[in-house]
Amino acid sequence: MKIQKIISAIKTNRAKNLAQRKEAKLNNYIRLHDKNTYGDSYEQMKQAREVIANYAQREGVSVDIYNANRLVSDDETTPSFIKDYASDKLNVVVQNILTGESENKIVSANTNQTLPKYARTTVIIPIKGEDIEIARHGIRITEDSFLRNLYRSIEELTRNVTGKNSK
Repeated sequence: MKIQKIISAIKTNRAKNLAQRKEAKLNNYIRLHDKNTYGDSYEQMKQAREVIANYAQREGVSVDIYNANRLVSDDETTPSFIKDYASDKLNVVVQNILTGESENKIVSANTNQTLPKYARTTVIIPIKGEDIEIARHGIRITEDSFLRNLYRSIEELTRNVTGKNSK
């Protein structure tokens, strides 16, 4: 009987230590500073923390996400339309761990809204029977969900602070 108690105590301690180490690793690479973000964006970001932390670790950056209201809440001279604009936004800050260089971007926190993403593409069309290829430029339009827009913004900021501008 005592052996089972000892084994179960060891298992629970091990599970607790693993959870604490995992949480500490996540906190090194991504920090969510405000729980009172717009809608259920906090819950979605909390569930995506591990994915973002793995990306941030691989790229050598850290990610901080704040409620954008923090930027204007202390300034009483800020016009009300700017405060209204910031009410459903997030301030995403990406910092290079090695150099300390950081950049930030305002991202929508509305999880019910899809955001359009425009990308320029070049299509090469070969002409049959000839050795000629024609290049045409086009625009590809997709819609991003809240998390996909957040991932895309973190990726863009990471490229800016690490100097990796190629995809």
